[in-house]
Amino acid sequence: MQLLFLILILSTATLLGNEFSVGVFIHPALSRAHHERFLPAIQVFAALFGKIMPFWMAATALVHLILLSLTWNWPAPHTVLLLAATLLWFAIIVFSLVGPVPINDRVKAWDSQKLPPDWQEQIRRWDRLHVIRVVIIALAFLALILSYKALATK
Repeated sequence: MQLLFLILILSTATLLGNEFSVGVFIHPALSRAHHERFLPAIQVFAALFGKIMPFWMAATALVHLILLSLTWNWPAPHTVLLLAATLLWFAIIVFSLVGPVPINDRVKAWDSQKLPPDWQEQIRRWDRLHVIRVVIIALAFLALILSYKALATK
């Protein structure tokens, strides 16, 4: 069970680091000035993450559920914290599907010679939504770590 916890912690930490670096370094660097010039690079990232993230997020959610079922002991602190992490993880998936993902899908289809009139607002909206997503992932990660610690000291 500890191995499963460690796999989940590693997966969540890696995903958090990835999303953090995209939001803090990659996307700001590519969208500062003359965003349209960097559109091909942004589209490559959008396409790549569009293929990888659904599986990564779904697998992480599945491992949350498996671990929750294996360690369930209501209302033990580790169960409460792991349930919080699991619920946050599903919130991340739903939030992503209704927020940043539709924008990513539109960006992938943009023609740099004919950008939509509101393209800059869409980019700013994606940035705002991405910050929220990173915060939720960080909270889920914190709950996961605290759950692991609570179970380990039980």
